[in-house]
Amino acid sequence: MDTKIITVFGITGNQGGSVARSLVGNPRFCVRGITRNVQSEPSKSLLAAGVEMVQADGFDADQMKAAFKDTWGVFLNINSDEKIFLNPDGPSEFDMGKGIIDAAADAGVQHIVFSSGPSCIGMTDGKVSMKAMDMKYKTEQYIKSLGIFKSVIPLGPAWFLENFLSKEAAPIFGGFPHFPDESGTLVFSCPYWGGKEDVPWISVTDDFGDIVHGAFLDPEYWNNHFIHVLSDIRSFPEVVADFEEATTRKAKWVPILPSWEAFETYDIHELQDVKLMFAFTQTTGGKYFGSTTEIDTARKLKKATAVALGYPEEKQRLVTVKEWLGTHFHNET
Repeated sequence: MDTKIITVFGITGNQGGSVARSLVGNPRFCVRGITRNVQSEPSKSLLAAGVEMVQADGFDADQMKAAFKDTWGVFLNINSDEKIFLNPDGPSEFDMGKGIIDAAADAGVQHIVFSSGPSCIGMTDGKVSMKAMDMKYKTEQYIKSLGIFKSVIPLGPAWFLENFLSKEAAPIFGGFPHFPDESGTLVFSCPYWGGKEDVPWISVTDDFGDIVHGAFLDPEYWNNHFIHVLSDIRSFPEVVADFEEATTRKAKWVPILPSWEAFETYDIHELQDVKLMFAFTQTTGGKYFGSTTEIDTARKLKKATAVALGYPEEKQRLVTVKEWLGTHFHNET
């Protein structure tokens, strides 16, 4: 069997780690991970799981080209919260992305799966500028403009269900699902999504890696197809109803009104992007992925990976929000 090398940039992050752990189970692929620190605990964990770990910095062209040696496919996710990107006089996320892609091109990489996003500025006629999304969109357009890769597969990650595991973030959203109010009710509070309120959710642990894996199984088929990476579509009230049914605990959703502008960020940088996400989806009528949210593609890709890895039939489908909440919170009191 001709084993193909897939190199993951951002491998110690949530997205990259999920992709690596899915791909490493397939003998068709050899998984290589790029990290600044091969001695970190996440790096050691991935090495133990069967991933080849190499040291390289995204801004070092020679290191990146060496890391991509003999690579067939690349999964690329750039952490928009890197401190260096906060410096207005420093390099941008696009600068890093361009350098990485140029190195991949020089190394002869054939397929790029890129964690991207829609053009916030373009879709809102300049009303909403979400820097992280716009930088990713700009990078995606650069990758396509080169015209040298056999496939370029952009994707958009949905709202991480794993965010609900953070007790630090819970108070910002009313306390849900960790801290009940005086009446014992868990309150989930946030702005409306917009449009049909079809909020997309992804279990990074259960599904993200398998969906990306599925794209690598037939990359030329998915060339230029923007993949909606999600596990389920549930409005905020439906999430609360799912939580109540899965855990038998009392909860309610309270919308933040009158608009996204009322969402409090407490001067936390990461929350500014969350606020702008609501601005974007309310302005576009819920089109978080740049188009109407659909789940059929994610289902097909999950199924393809599950079959390739020999999953039993009950593991060949995406996890639902209700199932995920039940798994993680049914024993909490």
